[in-house]
Amino acid sequence: MVIEEILAESRDLYQGQYDELIGRLIQIPRGSLRSRQVGGTSYWYLRRHLRSKGYEDVYIGPVGDRSAEALVQFVRERKKRIDERNTVKQALKALGVTRVEFQEKGYHRMFAALADAFGRVGLWDEGLMLIGSWCFNVYVQVLGVAFFPLRTMDFDFGLRIPFTGDKTNVDQLLRELGFSAKIDPGHDKIDYVLPGVGVVEVFIDRGKATPAQVDTLKRDLSIRPAAVSFLQILIDHPVTVPVRGIHKAITVPSMPAFFVHRLVIAKFGEYRDTAFHAAKIRKDYKQAALVAKRIASDEALQAELAGIISELSDDLRQKMRAGATAAEAYIKAPDLTEEDILHIQRLATADK
Repeated sequence: MVIEEILAESRDLYQGQYDELIGRLIQIPRGSLRSRQVGGTSYWYLRRHLRSKGYEDVYIGPVGDRSAEALVQFVRERKKRIDERNTVKQALKALGVTRVEFQEKGYHRMFAALADAFGRVGLWDEGLMLIGSWCFNVYVQVLGVAFFPLRTMDFDFGLRIPFTGDKTNVDQLLRELGFSAKIDPGHDKIDYVLPGVGVVEVFIDRGKATPAQVDTLKRDLSIRPAAVSFLQILIDHPVTVPVRGIHKAITVPSMPAFFVHRLVIAKFGEYRDTAFHAAKIRKDYKQAALVAKRIASDEALQAELAGIISELSDDLRQKMRAGATAAEAYIKAPDLTEEDILHIQRLATADK
């Protein structure tokens, strides 16, 4: 009996290590690193093999850029993690673990854990929505948008106001997953931080966030979300997406709503000061361009986009078009190209 208990503990230990390594490996982009000079400046690329299409070089960023170099180091980590995975896998086989347990998960382990935890307490059915770059990653994984590497592991969520769901302690849920609360008095919010993984932030629309509604969220969900402008563009157009390997389905904004929102916030959103956030703004436009390319290939998505634009107030429509025009100032080939700008502006002015 004692030996069986020791073996069971060993299997659990190695299985946990294996799952963690798989979660890490899934997020490390596959491919080989290449550097190329353009106009006297060196840039990093990731060469990826596309089935039946040969190879493509995906732009990462300038050599020496902090974000680009961080991603380069992440890519270089793959071989070491594969070696570690193989070692753990052999240990599991020696302990009698079946091959079924070696099936790779499709997403980072913590993303899957968050999606499942929120699903268990019913938040996906009560107005919770995945937004931000992880939402874009779901578009890439599930909805056919062209690959663009994640440069942050932060998890952003939007929440519909008013919230009418059941009470649940989200603060406790996140703490049980390993996150620690970080109070941001300047923005009257609480973020949840897990070193080495990322940050969980929950946002609500400022126009809907009356003091009474915020007090309700604090009482019923035990969280203090951040109020931001223009979030309702996303919240009003939810799409339920089945995602292999995690909770049965999650909620994301429709791609046309995401496109419009990206153009508005790139120029008018919080945390988009041109002097300090040029890289973040350029990322907004790049994601908008890749989503625009996908929308342009689908008549149903084009019709949905036209409907969303027609429902916008005059002020928001003008902001969307101003955002599309302002994109030209952020062209920095090969990160954001003239072709990207054409995709953006063609869709943003299609209803004229």
